[in-house]
Order: sequence, then structure tokens, then C-alpha cells
Amino acid sequence: MNTKKLSLYATALLSTALVLGACTDKEIVKNAPTNEEIQSEFGFRSFDLDIDTVKKRDAIEASFDLDMSETEAEYKNKLNNIKLSGDKAYSELQPIFKELGLTTDMSREEVIEKVSKAFGAEDYAEFDLEIEFTDGSEQEFSDMK
Repeated sequence: MNTKKLSLYATALLSTALVLGACTDKEIVKNAPTNEEIQSEFGFRSFDLDIDTVKKRDAIEASFDLDMSETEAEYKNKLNNIKLSGDKAYSELQPIFKELGLTTDMSREEVIEKVSKAFGAEDYAEFDLEIEFTDGSEQEFSDMK
């Protein structure tokens, strides 16, 4: 009977450890600037980009999300063999985001042109971008060639 309880306890402990281990998010940026710094630097809180080219589906995927408790970043660029998450993704995306200078009053064409050029995918087949700006407004930009 004790062996049965011990076996059950060990199974429960192992299951708990596996669940907790799975909750660790590798996309979290540990060394991100403050909420205010990021918002004034980039002009947005959330950026979710997906670009397909004629030769590659999901050729470029970039995501950045700033919320009250944490910042997450992920960057995949199949054209340049890049697959980064967390601090490494943020380090790669930060200069791109700073250079973009996106604002809520930009035209759809201007946003698509600036972003596709910044990520080296001007010859995209499909372009999808969702942004949440610092004023809380959300905008989506899509295009197919």
C-alpha cells in the first residue's frame, strides 16, 4: 500500500514539474526597456507581421507584444535563416522598429511599403500586419500581389 502511495505521489510530482516547465515562455524579453521607453521609441505596443513570398510561405514573421507584466518578441526570417525569440529577437527588431516611425495617420500603402522594405520583402506575395499603437488604437494592413 505504501508503495502505491509513493508511486502516485511521484507521478503527481513529475506531472506538476512538467506542467510548470511548459509554462516557461522563451519569447519573454528579460532586458526590455520600460513600458514608456518602448512606447515613445516605437509608437506602438504590439506588432504582428506575417509576410509570404512567392517562394516561401511565412517567409517573415515578427511579433512584439508589450503588456503591463512582460514584453515578448519573436522574429523568424526564412529568407535570411533567422529564428530568434526573447532578448535576441528584441535586439534584432529594435533598430528596425525605431527606423519605421509608424504613426496612426499613415496611409495603408505607406505602412506596407515601409514595413516590407525594412524587412527586405518588397516582392511579397501576401502581407499581413496588425499593430496596436500607443494611443490604444488598433490597425490592420493586408495586401496580396
